[in-house]
Amino acid sequence: MRKLSRKNASLWVSLMTFSAGFMNAEALVGPKYAVSHHTGNLTQLAIALKNGKWTLALIYFGLIFAFFIGSTIAGMFFYQCEIGLSKRHGYFLICQGALYTLMSFIIPDTLLLIPCFYAALSLGIQNGILLNYRGVTTRTTHMTGYLTDAGVELGKRIRGAKADRWKLPYFVLHMVIYVIGAIVGTLLRHSLLLYAVTIAGVIQIVCGIVYLLAVIPEHAKEKVNNV
Repeated sequence: MRKLSRKNASLWVSLMTFSAGFMNAEALVGPKYAVSHHTGNLTQLAIALKNGKWTLALIYFGLIFAFFIGSTIAGMFFYQCEIGLSKRHGYFLICQGALYTLMSFIIPDTLLLIPCFYAALSLGIQNGILLNYRGVTTRTTHMTGYLTDAGVELGKRIRGAKADRWKLPYFVLHMVIYVIGAIVGTLLRHSLLLYAVTIAGVIQIVCGIVYLLAVIPEHAKEKVNNV
């Protein structure tokens, strides 16, 4: 992924960051569980265990485990599968989004935890797909790392570092994109209720289509130009 610094690949990464912010916000506003990052869920799991709230502890464990299984699936299916060369990434995102969209029509309000567990699984896969982009560790589902990286880059600039000046605005931009996705997810959850899940699924489908129609051809075109 280090060689992918082109426009369409950057758009694709940005869309997936927006998608993660959207999905996490609509899950937090609806069922009230985080699905994209799990430091807080691990803490909530410990608190629930301490207080003897076994059902709540089981829910948090399920969310954490679903994300872990998603990451495992990413390792199985995308190991040595270079971004921009394989269509597998696009097909996977389209299938994930289609199933998530379908859930919004068939899952009743009493079973809202099912889309939550599936969202955690999907975001585990998504986060596992992108491990490196433009030479930096890529996080599309949670922003703590980017916040740290942005602070480090700012500190390096204060000390006079000249190299990789693009990194600080890159980290800040993607945190802003995540926040925008979360705002949109919150607004749509309030207005569309469970059908906000439909929109979340559609966004993932769009991510898959952008990958297949923009990232793959862009990579192929650059490969031809370099011959």
